[in-house]
Amino acid sequence: MLGLFVLASCETDEGNKVILGEASWASSIFHNRVAGFILENGFDVTVETQPTETAVMIATLPNGDIDISLELWSDNVPTYGDDIAAGNYVELSTNYDDNTQGLYVPGYLQDNYADFGLSAPITKVSDLTKAEVVALFEDPNDASKGVIYGGPSSWSATAFLEKKMELPEYGLDVYNFEMINSSAALAAQIAGAFESNDPIVSYYWEPTSLMGLYDLRLLEDSPYSPEDFAVGRGAFPTVDVNVVSRPGFTEDFPEVSTFFSNYKTSSALTNQGLGYMEENEATAEEAAIWFLQQNDAWLQTVLSDNPGVYEKVKAALDAM
Repeated sequence: MLGLFVLASCETDEGNKVILGEASWASSIFHNRVAGFILENGFDVTVETQPTETAVMIATLPNGDIDISLELWSDNVPTYGDDIAAGNYVELSTNYDDNTQGLYVPGYLQDNYADFGLSAPITKVSDLTKAEVVALFEDPNDASKGVIYGGPSSWSATAFLEKKMELPEYGLDVYNFEMINSSAALAAQIAGAFESNDPIVSYYWEPTSLMGLYDLRLLEDSPYSPEDFAVGRGAFPTVDVNVVSRPGFTEDFPEVSTFFSNYKTSSALTNQGLGYMEENEATAEEAAIWFLQQNDAWLQTVLSDNPGVYEKVKAALDAM
């Protein structure tokens, strides 16, 4: 098992320790465990995780309290471009940039559309206005309309979808927009539909454990633009989720920095790990080990500049 949680008071070689900033969300924790296993078993460095949130992370990176963030959501940092230009922290790679959100339907509904009485699969938001589709998504509390499920009213995504529902060009006034009061309740609503093989159209996002468990497919919309987004039109934007380091880290840890520069995943890979955690009630450490055992080609790629390190990590995984 990983020894990632090293107390600051423990005796350790400070020159051989890497501190990973860890946000509260599951994907941040998961990626830290994946990287941590590689660092400890391949590079022989001690790994410490420092609980933090985005605002604190960007404030502590410049002074070296944190060495690395594996998930800095760049669009959530208004000063990101200026910070990089000023050398407050260094962008090493983009972990993933395909983090979509929007309206989703089950994969079985697209693949087996005829079994649900449809003449064609539902692949676009514009398909939702077809009479046969509205009838399929009938609101159990209002038979005159269909129902689209969304998140809590406080979410900015919900506000965006409310605007979309009101745009005449979308024709979504044939639906009620039911806001679910928590992310857990929204996930339960979707999971319940999957367990019963029922039709559902709902807002969701990725990467998440739910996406790792179920085949949810995003409905196409017009491409994102800031102007359209302001009025509820088009797709949600994706965000570059970057790996960044404190200033001087690449000089202090050149080989480790090469690994982080190659650290690139995707929402699909992240969903895979998060889904394993959920389905198997596994810890993030257990999910990281499983992920690395299942994705040897990815491991070879991120360690392509460190072949000796790959062999050490592979040996550690084989010994599990």
